[in-house]
Amino acid sequence: MAVAMSFHFGDHLSDQKDVRFSVPIPMVYENVRNEPVRWEYRVLTIDAREEDLPSTELLNELGNQGWLLVGIVDQGATGKSSLVQYYFVRQQQE
Repeated sequence: MAVAMSFHFGDHLSDQKDVRFSVPIPMVYENVRNEPVRWEYRVLTIDAREEDLPSTELLNELGNQGWLLVGIVDQGATGKSSLVQYYFVRQQQE
């Protein structure tokens, strides 16, 4: 890890032109590896003719596990199926 420092003097940190700061403000730059975020997905499929839609308790439990609801597809709206799909995503656990 490489660290570089520079100092920025705060001569323009005030609207008053006659005020100068005597203490330099350090600026620290650090090289940090930027690894891509990895995601995992979960699809919860419910047949609305046979099951109840997910309860608040189930959705809260999934939320407590880190799942974020990002979409719902109601295939019943097309009249061809009674399936409802709930799409969840969370950051992959290391």
